[in-house]
Amino acid sequence: MFENQKKFPWKKQALIFLGVMVLIGGIGLGVKIKDTQEARLAKQEMNSSKEVFKLNKECEIWVQGQITSSGSYESPKMLGTIPKDLLDKSKEEITAYFKEKYPNKEIVSMNQYEIILCNSQDKEPAKANKYSIEEKDGFIYVYKYDKEGNKSKLEKTEISVNSLPKSVQEEVSSGIIVDTEDDAYSRLENFES
Repeated sequence: MFENQKKFPWKKQALIFLGVMVLIGGIGLGVKIKDTQEARLAKQEMNSSKEVFKLNKECEIWVQGQITSSGSYESPKMLGTIPKDLLDKSKEEITAYFKEKYPNKEIVSMNQYEIILCNSQDKEPAKANKYSIEEKDGFIYVYKYDKEGNKSKLEKTEISVNSLPKSVQEEVSSGIIVDTEDDAYSRLENFES
């Protein structure tokens, strides 16, 4: 009447199931921890690259003096003080600002109290087949760039940079780039009037 029934081996299946669940949970937790660590490292890297350079609000911008074509030394020129919106920027952001604002100049040195720029090399492929109006020796010069970006002097004018309004002086000190020779000379006519 009472037959001996076989017992279901539930212990074995339960232990296998429990082991699989622990394994899946461990893998999931490990992936989550790894993602969190990677996110934390990426955030630290971003913060360190965006570290504020701490420019002084009285930081001066200078253009380095150089030897002129006549052999005399041109003294350094102060362009002004740093714009207020650059005070809380990183070194990379400040460098990008100067590359955009003064495309024909490079940063020689930068610290909290002064930024020194110098004129870039004469070869500038981005300015190929263009003309520029620039300041040199206190006067305005007109330059032509050939198809490879090599700069050559077209004319030294008799227009003194000091005789121009301050806004035009700043524009000329950073270099005015135009497409044609006619555009360059029409801009010069505007300066003389």
